[in-house]
Amino acid sequence: MNLSKVLGLLFVVTTVAVLPVIAVSSAEEVVYIQTQLTQMNQGARQGQSLPGVPVVRPSLRERDAISEVLTTKPRPKSLTDADIKYLKELRDKPTWFGFEQRIVREIWAEVNGKEWSNTEDPGSIRKNVLP
Repeated sequence: MNLSKVLGLLFVVTTVAVLPVIAVSSAEEVVYIQTQLTQMNQGARQGQSLPGVPVVRPSLRERDAISEVLTTKPRPKSLTDADIKYLKELRDKPTWFGFEQRIVREIWAEVNGKEWSNTEDPGSIRKNVLP
């Protein structure tokens, strides 16, 4: 599943879950919910961690995988311009969220037609989790 499908599905699920709650809430509750959502979104944009989401340090191999995907010619049709922009932003970030690491590995596997094998740190994604 490519990044745009994942993000689209996440948007639909979030919309379905949030809209009924907002519809039955009082005006004060709506303002509170909107404030909380805004703070979470701003925190994510500013590089702060999201509550309950692990932060990981990307390996050199993962950064190389991004570069490999970005330089692949011809570009696979499954990679959209949004995917490319997202990968370019990730390439320069010092830390990633755990879900971003999984996205990079899934995109690499889709482009290369083989499964990501973790030769640098055998084990789970959590191996590089930062405190």
